[in-house]
Amino acid sequence: MKNKGFIEEFALFASLSVSMIGVGVFYAPAIVAKYVGADSWISAIIAGIAICLILFCIYEIVKINKYKDITPILKDTYGGVLGTIISLIYSLVIIIVLAFSLRVFSEVITMYLLVNTPTEVIIITFIFIGMYLSRGGLANVVHFNEIAFWVMFLPLAIILLLTLPEANFKNLLPIGASPIQNYFISSFEMLFLFNGFSIAFILIPYVREKGKIGPILRRSSLFVGLFYVIIFILVSATLSSVQTAESIFPTITMLQSISSRSGFLEKWDGLVMSLWVIFYFTSFANIYYFASSILKESLNLDDIRTSSMIYVPIVYLAAMIPKSIIEVRNFKFGYLRIGFITTIIVVIGITLLLSYIKKRRMQSEE
Repeated sequence: MKNKGFIEEFALFASLSVSMIGVGVFYAPAIVAKYVGADSWISAIIAGIAICLILFCIYEIVKINKYKDITPILKDTYGGVLGTIISLIYSLVIIIVLAFSLRVFSEVITMYLLVNTPTEVIIITFIFIGMYLSRGGLANVVHFNEIAFWVMFLPLAIILLLTLPEANFKNLLPIGASPIQNYFISSFEMLFLFNGFSIAFILIPYVREKGKIGPILRRSSLFVGLFYVIIFILVSATLSSVQTAESIFPTITMLQSISSRSGFLEKWDGLVMSLWVIFYFTSFANIYYFASSILKESLNLDDIRTSSMIYVPIVYLAAMIPKSIIEVRNFKFGYLRIGFITTIIVVIGITLLLSYIKKRRMQSEE
């Protein structure tokens, strides 16, 4: 990509926002409610703050390394061989987590929209469409994000307003009744669903006005955190905390509680799911491109088309591992979860520390 400054302010904001808000919004209220009940909105605030800190850590890493892409940064920091290995592991872990989210999404679509369509068909279709968009390069992905942002959030804002008559905000009381550690544990569970923050590694180097990156990162993390706060409050106010925790997809259950005498709204939940198809695909395409980009740089491939094709069978096979949607939702991810945490610590935490040490060393030599 010859032009290193083609991403505008809104493009960065929209890309980060749609990458971090994915299929997790369907079942995140149930996961968090098991720990803190109706106080899930507090966990969302904590998760939003954590996302903001992570994004600024990524920004510092890229800035210290003169706005290079993530793979060259890892190679410069850890050496060619070890840096390549870390890059490949990071890319693979992200793509497997993405595959599990795709399985959840395909089950949602099968359950509420395409009842007679096999899950395998939905998974294969999304993989190939995501691969096709990735082949167009980062510019195509970013422009798609700008369009998808408005297509999704304007109708969704109206839909959420329709839930207010059904909401009983007394369900949110009492506030702060759960043990303190549960708020942080549930926030970590949410953070695991926000793996789209990694896309910042390849977006930040191509931002046109570098001085405005910091404020944009704050706005995007605030938007994502506030979005989940609103969702959690409305779900808790519409359903009881017990219903939320026991429901497979509490957000959809909340939306289905809306009733209207208007004929065009009788089957409106199908419209909601149709909009979320676009929304999830946007998140999926961004993360798929990110993983394919790392694979391309790690293996020194000539074109991202090759790396995006390599991940097609891997995503499909990983998505088909869980036997049911219940198993996906309750799956503790085992070694995958450990791998995700480890790669985040290495790629962000240790890399930031080593980058600071490298910067101080260079300044002292000068």
